[in-house]
Amino acid sequence: MLKKLLFLALLGATPTPKPAPDDLKIVFFGSSVPFGQGATNKYGYVSRYARLLAQRAAAGQGAAWNTANISIPGDNTPKVLARWERDLPPQQGRYVVYALALGNEGIHGGGQAKFEQFRDNMQVLIAKARAAGLVPVVTNSYTRNDYTAEDYAYIRRMNLLLHAWAVPTVNLLGAVDDGQGHWAAGYFDDDLHPNDRGHAELAHAWVPSLFDALRAGKPLPHFRASAGVRLAPKAALRLVPEALVHPFTQVLGFRTAGRGPLLVLQDSTRMGSLRIEKNGTLTYASAGGGHLRSVARVRDNQWHQVVLTHYFAKGETLLYLDGKEVGRLPEQLHLRQLALGGAGAARGAQYRNWLFYRAGMNADEVRALAADSLLKSSLELYAPLDGQRRAAPDSLANMAQSLNGLVVAKP
Repeated sequence: MLKKLLFLALLGATPTPKPAPDDLKIVFFGSSVPFGQGATNKYGYVSRYARLLAQRAAAGQGAAWNTANISIPGDNTPKVLARWERDLPPQQGRYVVYALALGNEGIHGGGQAKFEQFRDNMQVLIAKARAAGLVPVVTNSYTRNDYTAEDYAYIRRMNLLLHAWAVPTVNLLGAVDDGQGHWAAGYFDDDLHPNDRGHAELAHAWVPSLFDALRAGKPLPHFRASAGVRLAPKAALRLVPEALVHPFTQVLGFRTAGRGPLLVLQDSTRMGSLRIEKNGTLTYASAGGGHLRSVARVRDNQWHQVVLTHYFAKGETLLYLDGKEVGRLPEQLHLRQLALGGAGAARGAQYRNWLFYRAGMNADEVRALAADSLLKSSLELYAPLDGQRRAAPDSLANMAQSLNGLVVAKP
């Protein structure tokens, strides 16, 4: 290199400066599913998410992002590490999405050794990105039809780790899981890859404004203790998701001795609700007409947590109270907005830790939520709702890496 610089100096030339990274470029670096395998014309979830970003930019809702996809079918963490220097730096992007999964790593039959290989190599990949001045994002592991119960347990374990790592992550399992680690019926092209419908579900799991939030320097959220808030009589807090919602998980902490609605969920043409009954039980009344009711009473002025999780592809909604399953309904919802409080709400009720995820959640994840673990994958809203403003200066602040927020709807 020194000889080359001296030669250039003798010629009166100067070395060509290294191009600056494109601050609006996202590079997807993974295997066959992000490549688009199984989708018509390889128009998979990466392409669908890129189209959403372009639509948001055209509407003035986000930056004019551009994307590149250097995914190669069959890749795993060793292969991506081997081609990292050759393939990623020339893209000159600012953001890299590592879109790999335990399937190609060899978890089916490889067990703990492959689990540890994926875990350790992914941490190396994250560190390499940061050392190069890049911002990493990681997708979690998803489904395959050849997974055994043991494989599925490893997938769930790895995803819980990813939820907790100090890196933005996306919950792809919660978009297409049939509850056993396999693709939901009708959403796969072959045993290893989703079809067009499956890719569409994976795309819905991405927070639309994630990269705008990262560009704005919004940090990863951490769990914050909250004293809760009380709403004025008939007042409500509204959340309108940033883009079309299919799978979702809605989490809320509440405390009351009263009765009435906690939350209203507006479907495309109908309304569902979570409410506290006169006898103290918690009821989910679906927009589709079904009902789930807890055995436990919650009119005790003690803090409780309700989780409503919807798997659109599987066609099922599950209700949990304090980490325990209450029941499940077969249905497909088209959620448009959510409203907390409002007319008829339980008098004097307090609310805290309102979270909204763009993915369904399994029982492991729900138990972690009940233990006050802040799971971050596909998180669009994390509002501690701290009336004492210890968690944030604004008691309605959204701490998630998204630019969405709550709106106060006054009576």
